[in-house]
Amino acid sequence: MNTKKSVEPLSSLASVLASIPNIWNATTVESEPQKWLENWQVYKVVDAKIQPGVFGYHFVGFDVQGGHGAVSSKVGQFDPKKMCGITSSGRIYQLIGIPGTDPDAQYTLDGWAAANQVTVKDATEEFIQHYGISLDQVRALNRPL
Repeated sequence: MNTKKSVEPLSSLASVLASIPNIWNATTVESEPQKWLENWQVYKVVDAKIQPGVFGYHFVGFDVQGGHGAVSSKVGQFDPKKMCGITSSGRIYQLIGIPGTDPDAQYTLDGWAAANQVTVKDATEEFIQHYGISLDQVRALNRPL
């Protein structure tokens, strides 16, 4: 048996699999109508190869209930006093604490952007300024509402 020939296809398959992000689709809104995000950020899609209308501002952060990174659908409404937003899917996102970063959320964002063929940029500061968010008040909201 020539082990060199049998190893080559496996190593090329492993290489392909390693390049595919290990992310999964979100649960249905009916089964999970609300998410709480810590270490959140807001990203804006600046270029979309397909369906540009479905993209805009998106919440990115660590889903405290699910224990993993999450990216929302397009943000539709946002209440800066409650730090709560509703996305185009109808899901409610509660942003907990001040903005931050999370490696799992970043990994999820990178995979989401690749899968959706979009280019994103961090728009957290822009979002904070647009909605007049007071980070001092946000610090006081340290638990889900």
